[in-house]
Amino acid sequence: MTEPTGSTESEKHTIDLRQFPGVMENLPCCFYIAEGKEPYRLLYANEQMVRLLDCRDLEDLYRHTEGRAFHFIAMDDRARIKQDILHELAKTPEGFNHARGHLFTRTSRIRYADVSGRRVQTEAYGPVYYCTIQEIDIPRPGVVVDRDIRDRVIAHLDEAIEKHWIQVYYQPVIRTMTGELCGMEALARWVDPQIGFLSPGSFIPVLEQVRLIHRLDAFVLEEVCRTLRQRLDENLPITPVSFNLSRYDFDMMDVFAFIENTRKKYAVPRDFLHVEITESVLAQDSRVIQQALTHLRQEGYEIWLDDFGSGYSSLNILKDYTVDLIKLDMGFLRSFTEKSRSIISSVIGMAKDLGIKTLVEGVETQEHADFLAAIGCGRQQGFFYGKPRPLAGTLAHIREERRGIEQRKWCHYYDVASMVIRQTDRTSALFDALENGRLRFLYTNRAYREQLQALGYRLQDVEENLSIKGKSEVYDLFWEVVNRSRQSHKEEAFYYIDSGNYINARLRVVYAMNRHLLIHIEFQNISKSIEGLQQGKLDDNLRYLYSIFENVCIVDFQQDTIDLLYVQGGMMGNGGKPGVTHDIRKALQEVAQEFVYEEDRARYLAFCDPETVVERIRKSPYGRISCRFRVRDRQGKYEWRECIAILLSSGTHPLMLTATWVVEAPTLLPEGTAATSKDFAALLWQSFQRNTRFRYFWKDKERRFLGATKSFLKYYGFQSVDEIVGKTDEDMNWHVDNNAYRLDELDVLHKGKTIENVVGECIVQGELHHITCYKWPLYQNGEIIGLMGVFFDADAMYRDLHQKLPSPFEDTITGLHNRQGFLGDLTRYQEAYTMDKQDYALILLESRFDEHIQDSYDSSFLRVLVREEAGILRRHTGKDAAISRIQNATFAILRRETSHKESEELARELQYRLQAIHEVAGNPVTITYGYSVVHSDEPAIHHLSDTSISHIYRLAMERLRHKS
Repeated sequence: MTEPTGSTESEKHTIDLRQFPGVMENLPCCFYIAEGKEPYRLLYANEQMVRLLDCRDLEDLYRHTEGRAFHFIAMDDRARIKQDILHELAKTPEGFNHARGHLFTRTSRIRYADVSGRRVQTEAYGPVYYCTIQEIDIPRPGVVVDRDIRDRVIAHLDEAIEKHWIQVYYQPVIRTMTGELCGMEALARWVDPQIGFLSPGSFIPVLEQVRLIHRLDAFVLEEVCRTLRQRLDENLPITPVSFNLSRYDFDMMDVFAFIENTRKKYAVPRDFLHVEITESVLAQDSRVIQQALTHLRQEGYEIWLDDFGSGYSSLNILKDYTVDLIKLDMGFLRSFTEKSRSIISSVIGMAKDLGIKTLVEGVETQEHADFLAAIGCGRQQGFFYGKPRPLAGTLAHIREERRGIEQRKWCHYYDVASMVIRQTDRTSALFDALENGRLRFLYTNRAYREQLQALGYRLQDVEENLSIKGKSEVYDLFWEVVNRSRQSHKEEAFYYIDSGNYINARLRVVYAMNRHLLIHIEFQNISKSIEGLQQGKLDDNLRYLYSIFENVCIVDFQQDTIDLLYVQGGMMGNGGKPGVTHDIRKALQEVAQEFVYEEDRARYLAFCDPETVVERIRKSPYGRISCRFRVRDRQGKYEWRECIAILLSSGTHPLMLTATWVVEAPTLLPEGTAATSKDFAALLWQSFQRNTRFRYFWKDKERRFLGATKSFLKYYGFQSVDEIVGKTDEDMNWHVDNNAYRLDELDVLHKGKTIENVVGECIVQGELHHITCYKWPLYQNGEIIGLMGVFFDADAMYRDLHQKLPSPFEDTITGLHNRQGFLGDLTRYQEAYTMDKQDYALILLESRFDEHIQDSYDSSFLRVLVREEAGILRRHTGKDAAISRIQNATFAILRRETSHKESEELARELQYRLQAIHEVAGNPVTITYGYSVVHSDEPAIHHLSDTSISHIYRLAMERLRHKS
């Protein structure tokens, strides 16, 4: 054997094995010798060793390993094995035994071996290590991959993909709440013409080891997208598909670009593709992985954490990464013990607290399925619902099981419903209610069913009683409280009597979508509860209080709630209706602001102060405290009320009862406090600015704004008068023709003219409005010191005069101008350019959202989407642009411009912001926008004889179509 020495590969000399004590040249095993110090240079290797690593000779082996003994080991295992060996040598310097790992062969074949070595002292090289290598099977639990299979997998991967030996199988994912198919997982299966069916454990680890797994994963995603596109084109139902990524995918390719480009190729909506990542991938703590996953989520893809709970750092992963769903490891269900059930229940509860959806795989029995339904697991997967099959087989199995396929528009609805379900000892039920009054149970817990049975009802009885008017006395009350909760967006309480039982119920409208309401409800039979028995005369006491007082409340400081038990006249809080209000301080502030007379507000808030009120009652010799203040009634008149507060219970959980009644009081203004004429004039001016509905403004002699009424500021969308003070109309740039207004105002200021009924156009929050304006001079000591004016919105006046009919120029969905209004705007901008050389740009933006949106969601959803798009344009085009919706989801923007670059950059920014819409009201969407820009001073326009607005518009549309 020979060994290269020196700095080049061509330098060789023959090794005299006599330098190495006890070494025979023809050992019957893989054998090598390495120096005993860094860099552990390779000194010798026998023929068996050369063949094991697929090298031609020692020179080839030396080049392959760079002459270093540890480079025999594959890179993934190298650092670990080196650390293990050095750690063992530190304890026993004479040698090491049974270090195991993958070998780094020249042809990238998988080899797994056991390495042992002993230390020997030599004269020529000092300490060296005699090492032997014994090839062994890859130690995967339950899986032994034959060497021939490994070699065939590596050699024939491309052929297997091309000839479809590798196929995509689909395993169903079932919505727990409905039993419908709500998704599928795509899994690779290899059916080899020579070997037969290969399990994933036979080829996936092999492909990972030789870094070819990304080619398999790319093929799977391509097949998934191709299949989804084919079904969309054939108008067949589809469902989201999850696919798996290996950690090596992130090393071998740009994962985001790979997924996004494949999706775009087949025009598949992003929400139909879910990315599954195992814990081991995220445990790598790789910046590349984190950035790729963050980018995917930002662009609307869901990230699913697979095999959750199988690793050692599950909670750290949830802390460091944001995922949309966790799949609990099926190992929890294999040992279906009380402990495993408790763990699953706790993990699902924790996930919901974090806003993460849940799926449990490995469901094999009805017992598994019932348990997961009881604890509110959102989705289930396992052989109980179907094994992985080709798509046709999976869908046929779903039909045989008589399961439906969940429509896209219901996905978010049921995700929200699953999040509501929590483990509790209290009664808990979830209704799906149509807005026409029909409802059905989606979920009930055991406590709810038992309490219901104790009252003598079945679940179907409740569904009928609350769905059919007149079937039950509680029908009207129930739907009244439902409507109250929809308005308040809070839990609402109500009481009713059922066969002599006092029932306290609390409900909350959790979500409203597609004309359906998701309603959570719980109830308690007060008559049978311990609290009810202790109170005894509950009914008599409450009836007595109701006969005396206007309002009766229970304040629970620990729960931070005010329960308005009774209200007469509807003067105090909660919309004037009984029910629970959360956040005591906020509720008191709202009542003070809306109902309590301004001079009495500080005293009212001090009396009700939650921090001190309990202690003040306890210190009172009468066991109660009271206060008088003025409260506005429904007619706007302030009358004196007295509020009395007492404690119902003390200790660590105090409850306070408050009651309010009308009392006699002094006049509103005490004697001797008559206002002066000067004070009264200031009061009138202040009241005028705040309350007039007309849009007045006033300016100095330089035409700079000095102030404006509140109505003026609100009309333009300003929060404060400071946003206009000191600025001219030209600074604000909100008129299509600034020159006409400037000349009018100069006549007012320098000639004393009064301007009346001057028509014009101004831009208001992205919309071009027609206005009529009046202006007159302001005099002081005979000199003009400024001007005052008022304007009226002609479009609004038109609607009022025509019985609130929409303007013929206004889009009824967005409030922007419509096509007719846009053409009028374009005419005025073109006239201003032709006459005064005021440059402008026309930007067209057209949505190319996936066509499946219109099939997935109803018209009300599409209107919400269009309004959201219009809102983005309003916020980001600036106050000096006119926006129109000219058809469907095509928008036009007209704006003054100082440079072409400015308008081009704005168009790109708007495109980016519109495409960043990935969900509407929680429902996923995939949107693509195209844009075009035409500039008023383009030679392409003025070289043509036709420079009319129709040509400018056609040119913009042609550019838009060309870009698509």
